[in-house]
Amino acid sequence: MRVSDRAEVVLRVFAVLVAAAVVPIAGAVGTVSYTGAQVRIASEDAGKVQVTATTTADAKRVLDDTNYAVHQDQYQAPVQWNSDGHVGTATVQVPGPDASGSTISLWLSGTNVPTTPPARPGAAAAEGVGAGLAVLVETWCATAATVWFTGTVLDARRHARWEREWRSINRPIGKDTL
Repeated sequence: MRVSDRAEVVLRVFAVLVAAAVVPIAGAVGTVSYTGAQVRIASEDAGKVQVTATTTADAKRVLDDTNYAVHQDQYQAPVQWNSDGHVGTATVQVPGPDASGSTISLWLSGTNVPTTPPARPGAAAAEGVGAGLAVLVETWCATAATVWFTGTVLDARRHARWEREWRSINRPIGKDTL
């Protein structure tokens, strides 16, 4: 067995060990990402309250700032709400071409300003799973690419060596002597 054959076997065994060892590491990365996302989402969603707001004018289509094109399905309308005895007003995105006096559901931050709805229940879990899978797949792909590239280089060297050996053993055509 040549040195290159031994090196290739060692590399393949090492690649299998890396592929197996990265599984718990990816799980740990996913767990850390999930925990961080849970804390971040909880702090972002703290104090958000849902209120019912009333549109004070008809909704209008939103114009694109870059080319002044009309978006077909995005509307804004001025709204008014009452939260804990405080009346608030703002212009917010509404689901459709609502007429004045329509009611919409609106989320407010702790400072009584319209904000995004709270994150979905599985958002932190999805972020954690995504991070873990990213580490796992990237490591496996890098390992497979390393094994493939090294095998290709070693195969090229082996074929070149075989070619040299074959030329040294074989006599040129037409030069046979008995």
